[in-house]
Amino acid sequence: MVVSMCGYARSAASLASILLCVALPVAARSRSPGTGQARGARPQTTARAAPVVHDTVRLIIQPLPVVNVAAPSQTPTVVFGIVGALLLAMQLWLMARQTTAMNRQTALLDQQAAWRRDEAVGTFYRIAHDLADEFRKANVLPGTEIPANYDTHPRQMLREAARLFAPLGFVVPAITEAAMFLDEYFAAVLTYNARPKGRDGAGRWQTVQAFREQVGRALDRAKGLIPRESRWMFADGTEANFQRLCSLPPALAQAIMGGPHDEDAGPKDEET
Repeated sequence: MVVSMCGYARSAASLASILLCVALPVAARSRSPGTGQARGARPQTTARAAPVVHDTVRLIIQPLPVVNVAAPSQTPTVVFGIVGALLLAMQLWLMARQTTAMNRQTALLDQQAAWRRDEAVGTFYRIAHDLADEFRKANVLPGTEIPANYDTHPRQMLREAARLFAPLGFVVPAITEAAMFLDEYFAAVLTYNARPKGRDGAGRWQTVQAFREQVGRALDRAKGLIPRESRWMFADGTEANFQRLCSLPPALAQAIMGGPHDEDAGPKDEET
């Protein structure tokens, strides 16, 4: 009996504890906010929600500070102006000096050109008169050997006629022609001296005399191209006639082959 009562008590205690465990969560759920509202009608709220205030920073624009600028100094401008004026004056002075130097150089070049022309004229007259002296060796009778100098100095100089007489300009072709006839003259003399006598000796002698006359004519053409104020004159104011000076003297030509009778031989032409 006692045992049955004890068992019963234990069973009641176990059942009470089970009921307690089930009731506690239900009571907690009935007390939680919003549970009744979720199942029942939603209550109307009369109070409006408070406005949300954001944390903002107001931007304050401050005015620019006022800066008083003083007027710039004019001293650097004045200094640069003076320096520029001095540089300009120095440049003008240098240009004037350079112009003067160029004018002097031009005058010197002109003077040197005049000296070279005078030198070329003097060389021309020296060669012409030396050739006249050389041709006098051919003033011989036919059949007589001519003692010519084949390496005479005028002949060597005429081989460089273009260089020597370049300052005279257009005189060079005529002098070159004279040099060509001079070579022909010496070639004729060489042929004549090989056989001065014989049946063809007189013909070869006449060839020699013709070439020396051709040289004189070429020299006269070159002389005519020289400016008149630069030509050489004799003491009586007359010019040299190189054709006569280089040719056979008229008296000898008349004696040998009946030369011209109407040409009077001057004292310069009769030199033998």
